[in-house]
Amino acid sequence: MTTNTSSLTFQRIFGSSTIDENVASWNRVFEKCAKPVCLYYIPPLLACYFVTHILLSKTTDWKDLKLQRLAGQVSMYPAFFVLIITSHVATMDQQFWTGHEARFQASDWWCDTFANFYIAVNIVQALGQIQTEKPPLLYQLMAHHVLSIFCYSCGFYFDRFRWWTTLAGCCELTNLFLVPVFMSKDYFPEWRKEYWFLISSKFLWWTFVSHRMILFPCWLGLWAKDRVENATSEDHYVRIHWIEGSIYPLTILGLFLLSIVWLIQIDRGLKKQQKIYNEAQQEKKKL
Repeated sequence: MTTNTSSLTFQRIFGSSTIDENVASWNRVFEKCAKPVCLYYIPPLLACYFVTHILLSKTTDWKDLKLQRLAGQVSMYPAFFVLIITSHVATMDQQFWTGHEARFQASDWWCDTFANFYIAVNIVQALGQIQTEKPPLLYQLMAHHVLSIFCYSCGFYFDRFRWWTTLAGCCELTNLFLVPVFMSKDYFPEWRKEYWFLISSKFLWWTFVSHRMILFPCWLGLWAKDRVENATSEDHYVRIHWIEGSIYPLTILGLFLLSIVWLIQIDRGLKKQQKIYNEAQQEKKKL
């Protein structure tokens, strides 16, 4: 009896292998996800890239892959702002803080816009990186895009947990300060001597702490709390699939572990950046 109860509780928390598949699920994926992504979100992203590519080709000497990479990085900034705004607005919506049931079933325009736009960004980035990157980095990037698109699409298929995507998506804030670091290495090494770049690097460190080191454990903690509450609720319990109960939290856990590695690298880079800036200031004083 105890074994059966434990097994049932485990399935309630981490999901079962049964899928409640029906035509409505696939119709929802098409109408609420695939259709808006293809018609409304991918076209402006591509347009932004091509406009940026044209402007950079006329104002810089970079060509071929180097120009494509720079255009890809710069053209993503409008997308970053959309992702940051939609994720933070949805996360702070009071309706999702009324209890685990609201976070489980409810969604709104901000949640769906974030999810669809994030899928569109991953598709566009994948299209560009296939042309500009090489293995093994290419394989890592493609694995990230495929997993992201799969998990976010499942939110529409099962029609739940879409608020959780926006909570995790708040980490996109770090990209505002991460892109200049990449750009300085390949295109603008002189930036590393500027005060604004030092400040940007410090913001990158702080946002990595707040929007990854703190955010992801909070995500996992709140997820565990909600899953236990749902599993122990006899009146309002809803069965979920193991993709939802296991893949979702494992993905966040993986991002958290990777973020630890990245933060160590960022910390080293910030110390190096501080040294470069100090040396540049000393050179200016000598002049």
